[in-house]
Amino acid sequence: MSTTMFDAEVPTAGTIALAHEEILRIKRAGTFENVSGDINALVNTPTPITVAREAYGLKGTDSISVIGYNQIITFTVEGIRDNLGRIAQAWLVSLLNVARSTGAANKVSAQTFDAKDENLIALEGSYSVAAVKSTTGFKDKFVWTFTLTNDGPVAQITSPIAGTGIPVLDSALPSGAVASANVYVRGYNVGAITAATVGGVAVTSISQIPNEPNIVVIELPTGTAGSAPIVLTNAAGASTSFPYIRAV
Repeated sequence: MSTTMFDAEVPTAGTIALAHEEILRIKRAGTFENVSGDINALVNTPTPITVAREAYGLKGTDSISVIGYNQIITFTVEGIRDNLGRIAQAWLVSLLNVARSTGAANKVSAQTFDAKDENLIALEGSYSVAAVKSTTGFKDKFVWTFTLTNDGPVAQITSPIAGTGIPVLDSALPSGAVASANVYVRGYNVGAITAATVGGVAVTSISQIPNEPNIVVIELPTGTAGSAPIVLTNAAGASTSFPYIRAV
């Protein structure tokens, strides 16, 4: 049975939100990060950009041509606090800070695309960010409603789920693992991984979970604390490195 990015979607640490068949990825620290598992009520609202023209063959009759689209993306996020009272979703903290910024700091790059069909239109653009907070009725939980409004043209791109069959990594948990600990890497095309590296160091133990084709388990090799990008390789080739922070 084939697998899709939708099958790989799971909530990030602490969240109870459901995944979507439409993917939203937001660029953070230079990498597009899939946040669909954390959000609800994702809506894309396109507005045509038009120019007036004369209808062909009908002298003096007005017509219009669509030359592009403006786009507004809205969604809600439930913020979950950890045992120290901090928001558990790192990407949410980052986006809330963007929403409270001005000028260029109030912009974020985002992609939207269908999770199952690579033939549907995928979009990428720069957006200004606004956020409004409301309460869920529980003191330890809040919901933010985000509005992303395009800043300049929104480009049509090749769907990120289309390609050559190389692994596309979506998450790696738990973060901050130590040597010899298991790290669960989720993604697309990760059902038959032949090799892996963490921070450039080869992984010697790679295993799959039965009936979970979108999860591969790697045993963290020895290394130093800090940034240690993960790369998975299958018969089609190596994935783009996925940011990961490890302990010793």
